[in-house]
Amino acid sequence: MRDRRAAFLASADLQCDWWRQIGLARPLPGTLLISLFAYENPAISDLLHAWEVSERPVCCLVPWPCRLPAIEAFDGQPLKVGDVVRRGALEIRLLPFVEQSRYDRMLWLCDLNFVRGEDSFVRAQWAARPLVWQIYPQADFAHVVKLDAFLDLYCAALPPTAGCLLRQFWQAWNAGRVERALGTRLAAGLPGLHEHAMRWDEELALQDDLLSRLLGFSASKL
Repeated sequence: MRDRRAAFLASADLQCDWWRQIGLARPLPGTLLISLFAYENPAISDLLHAWEVSERPVCCLVPWPCRLPAIEAFDGQPLKVGDVVRRGALEIRLLPFVEQSRYDRMLWLCDLNFVRGEDSFVRAQWAARPLVWQIYPQADFAHVVKLDAFLDLYCAALPPTAGCLLRQFWQAWNAGRVERALGTRLAAGLPGLHEHAMRWDEELALQDDLLSRLLGFSASKL
C-alpha cells in the first residue's frame, strides 16, 4: 500500500483521474481538503460553522451513505449524492459510494481525515495524514478508556503542545462539542501533525504482521 500511495501522490494524472472518476472537479490550490466520515455528532455543526468563516477555503468531502442530518440542517434542505453545498469559505461535497481502493486514495489526498469505528480508523493511519477518530460509544464510557489509551501511544512522540492539542480535539470531538478556537488551532498545527503521521506510518511498517506474531507466540509456548 505504501508504494501505491507514493506513486499516487507523485502523479498529477492519477489524482486527476480520481477526481474524474467520482465526478467532481479538483479543488483550487491552497484549499484545505478534509474528509468527514462520522457518526451523527453535535460537534459536526460546530465544525461546519467554523469552516464557513475560515480564512482559508475549506473543501469537505463526505462519503455516502454517511448521511448526516447536521449537514442537511446546515444547508436547510434534504441532500443527495453529488450535491455541493457552498457557504462562505466552506464547500461540502457529497461523494458517491466508492470501493475501498478509491476511499484509500481520498484519505491520501486529504489534509485531515475524520474517521469512525474501526476499519476507516486503521486505513487513515496507513494514509499517513493527520486524522481525528470518532470511536464507537460503549456503555459505562468504556470507549473513553480505549480512546485515551490510543492517544497515549499516538501522542508520545509529539511535542507536548502538539500532543495536548490533538488530545483536546479528539476528546472534544468524541464528547460532541468543539470550540471554534480549538478547531483553528488544529488547522494551524496540521503541517506538524502531517510529519508525525508519516513517522507513525513508518513505525507501523516496521512491525511484524499479525500472522507472524501469532506464529511467534505459538512457537514460544512449545
